[in-house]
Amino acid sequence: MAKYRVRSGQNIYDVALTLYGSVEGIFDLLASNRWLNMETQLKYGMELTYHENFVLHADIPMWFNDHKLLVKNGEHICNPIDVESLIKEHIEKEHPDIFASLDEISPDEQNIYWETLCIPRMAISQQGQLSIINFQLKPDRHLIIEWGDYTEPQIFEGTVYKEIEHCYKSSGRHTVTFYGDFEFSLLDLNKSHGIHYPMDAIYADKFMTLLTIESINKLIITQE
Repeated sequence: MAKYRVRSGQNIYDVALTLYGSVEGIFDLLASNRWLNMETQLKYGMELTYHENFVLHADIPMWFNDHKLLVKNGEHICNPIDVESLIKEHIEKEHPDIFASLDEISPDEQNIYWETLCIPRMAISQQGQLSIINFQLKPDRHLIIEWGDYTEPQIFEGTVYKEIEHCYKSSGRHTVTFYGDFEFSLLDLNKSHGIHYPMDAIYADKFMTLLTIESINKLIITQE
C-alpha cells in the first residue's frame, strides 16, 4: 500500500486521475480508506492510502508527471472577490468586541481602521501552478491573501508558523495580493515562484527571498 498527499484544490476525482489514470480509481480509494466517501471534502495535506498495482491507464499519470501538471478541479468559483466585505464579516464574527468598539469612534477613525486592513500592501507576480508562502505573524496582526484565481481569500491571525500552499488550475501567470495590518517575525518567499512588489513598507524580523533586486527589497524592513 502506498500513500498520497492531497494537494490544495483537489477533489476525489482529481486524485483518482492522478494515481490511476481514470476516475474508476475512486473505487480503490474508497476501499482503501474506510473513512472516505463521495461527499468527503478533501483538504491539503490529507493522506490517502492506495494500491500502486491498481493503475488502470499508466500512460495518463506518466503524462501528468512528465509535464509537471497537477490535476486540480475542486474549485469552480468565477465570481469577483469583494475583499473588503470579507474582512469586515471576519472582524464582526471573530472579533465582536473590536467591531462593536468602532461605533464609539468617529467615521474618519473608522475609515482609517478599515483602510489598514483592506488596502493592498504587496503583490506577487506568480508564474507556475504551485505557490508556497511561509510566514509567522506578530501578535494581533492580520494577513489576508488573495490568490488571483477567483478562489476565496484566506485570512490568517495568530503567531504560529505557517506554510501555505496554493495550487492553480493552470501554470500561467497570476497576481497574489497581500492585504492587512501584518508585521512578520518571518516572511519566506523562496517558494512563491514569482516577483514580489511591496506597495508599502513591510516589516519582518527575518525576510527570505531568491530575488536580489535591491530597488524592490528595500521596502522590506528587517531587524537583521
